Parts: sequence; C-alpha cells; structure tokens
Amino acid sequence: MKIEELFSRLAYGELSNLAINNGDGTIIEEKQPQIVQYINEGLLALCSRFRLIEHEVLIEQVEHITHYHLKPAFAESSGSDVEFPYIKDLPDEPFTGDVIRILEVHDEVGAVTLNDQANPLSMFTPQPDILFVPTPNPYHPLTIYYQARHSVLDTRPGHIINQEIEIPFFLETALQNFVAYKTYSHMNGQENIVKGQEYLAVYETSCLEAEMRDSANQSFHTSHEKLEMRGFV
Repeated sequence: MKIEELFSRLAYGELSNLAINNGDGTIIEEKQPQIVQYINEGLLALCSRFRLIEHEVLIEQVEHITHYHLKPAFAESSGSDVEFPYIKDLPDEPFTGDVIRILEVHDEVGAVTLNDQANPLSMFTPQPDILFVPTPNPYHPLTIYYQARHSVLDTRPGHIINQEIEIPFFLETALQNFVAYKTYSHMNGQENIVKGQEYLAVYETSCLEAEMRDSANQSFHTSHEKLEMRGFV
C-alpha cells in the first residue's frame, strides 16, 4: 500500500470531518509531513507488537568482547573508527540498526541456547539490541535473527506520496485508526481527545482480533546462507 492510498482512506474515512483533507481523497500538502510522522509511529507500534519483519545480521566474535551491540557504528560498512567492527555487513547491504529484539542466534552448527541461566553454553540478550556472549570464540561467526522495524518513511515534501507501506492487509485498518488517534489527540478540545481515544480503542480491537486469529503467524526459516556467502563455512 502506498502512502497516497492511505491518505485517501483517511480523507474519506477517519479524517473526513477535519479541515486537513481537501474533500477529494487527498490530505492538504502542509499537513502531510505530520500525518507521515504519525504513520511512522503506527508502523513502529505494529512491528513491535507483531513479528512482521525479520532480518539477520552476521557478527564475528572477538576474544575480549562479550557484549555485542547491534548498532550501525559497529558495522564494517559504516566506516566508523571503532577498533573492532564485528558486524560483517556489505556496502550494498548495510546494517541500519533496525533491531526491535533478538529472536535467535546461530553458529556454524545450529541454533544457540538463549537466556538459560542453567546452561553453561547459553548466550543472553540483556537488552533488545545487545547479545552477551560469556565465552567468545574468536573469529567464529554468529548469525543473529531479529525482529525488525519498518523502514522510516520520508516526511520531506515532494518525497511522500509514492512511498510504500509494507504491512499485511489485515493490519491496514489498525494503522488507519492509529493515525486517526494521533491526529485527534494532538488537537485542542476535550471532544477531540475523546474522539482520539475512540480511535485508539478501535486500533486495539483490530490488533486483538489479529492476535486471536493468529493472522500474523509466520514460519521462521533459518539457514547458514550468510555464513556461506561470507566464506565462513
């Protein structure tokens, strides 16, 4: 779904009574960046709640490093001045730091145990974007599979309309209601605040229905493809 389509749905639907729509299925140009910012917030909320996007990143263990921060500064492609750029990405596939939470970790053998205090071989995730490796195995790669954010949509005028929103169709209504909630909540007047809360309730209901139906269930496929591509196995 492109932003232009979402604008049309909002203009004819949830935001039809507001002056920010032109009455022809479009949002007035000066308000478009604000609405796109609300869309970005909604996409982050949905991608955090549902496992919609999964990415992977390859790291190479370093003997004295136990905490691996999944941040662009530690990526090989970033050109930063860190001493050990342990994230082994590529210039045409740069790591952007779009981590919501770590899902699985694999070494050359298979899946690694996570967050098991009773297992001496376990690794840990003390924070959503940090992997703690108690006993690093130097130069041995790990593939980290993680739940990812939606790419941030551009709010600059002239760059908005044709951007793609990549969410399943069954969450499009939820996104519309989230944007309506944010729009009304930032307007003056008790009536608008109440209206915003009504749209928030509809958003929550839409999400609960998707959870009950398990609509967002996705098979989780893991492989050593990136290890092989980098020449590690």
